[in-house]
Amino acid sequence: MSEKKGSILPSLELIIIGVFFVGFAFWAINKCSDTQSKYINREERKRLRALEDSLGQKIEAAQSDTPKISTPVASPTVSTAPALSRLYVCLEGLKVRKSPSTGAEILETLPLFEEVYFLNEVSDSTTTVNLGKQTVTEPWIKVQTRKGRAGWVFGAGVHYYRRKHPGSD
Repeated sequence: MSEKKGSILPSLELIIIGVFFVGFAFWAINKCSDTQSKYINREERKRLRALEDSLGQKIEAAQSDTPKISTPVASPTVSTAPALSRLYVCLEGLKVRKSPSTGAEILETLPLFEEVYFLNEVSDSTTTVNLGKQTVTEPWIKVQTRKGRAGWVFGAGVHYYRRKHPGSD
């Protein structure tokens, strides 16, 4: 009788170990698929942004050539573009630049509390800027203004809440 118990236990242990490895394999495959879809979605967002930027420039050029006519236009309510995070300007006269650098061309100057949209891009490098009461080191953030213009702003110049930066004059 003891021989039978001894022969059943190793088989049971092997079955338990086998079930564990199969479960682990399913979990690992699922994680890899999720990670892959995140990277694919990121690439799709970049392509959509580039397309929106080019279309926006073409539309602005076309609008400047044609007279303004105020007629209501039905627009689709379903959007495939991802929702963008809303940020607020917290430094008076924040400059939107063509590239993430203090020497880059200025595209637009924004007033305090202006609403902008975060385009999910942050520069790899940081810049140190003296705000008056405080010196801040932050990366650059790519945003889209209410006018539809995309550009880079200094990271300390925007915040999730409407508030003036405590280090500014």
